[in-house]
Amino acid sequence: MKFIEKKEKFDFMLQLIKSENTGTADEFCRKLCVSERTLFRMFADAREMGHQISYCSQRKTYHLINPK
Repeated sequence: MKFIEKKEKFDFMLQLIKSENTGTADEFCRKLCVSERTLFRMFADAREMGHQISYCSQRKTYHLINPK
């Protein structure tokens, strides 16, 4: 995957998280067209950048804690 593709997927991931429209990890992977392992690597990268990502099991979505 080229850098620009990774950047676009990363930005799309953050957009979905901010709008709390991700679904479960499996659904989120399908939306982004990535494997679960790649998704969690992307989460790790986002956390290194200061984003606090959490999962709400009641709403079944990922969301940001204290969004910037």
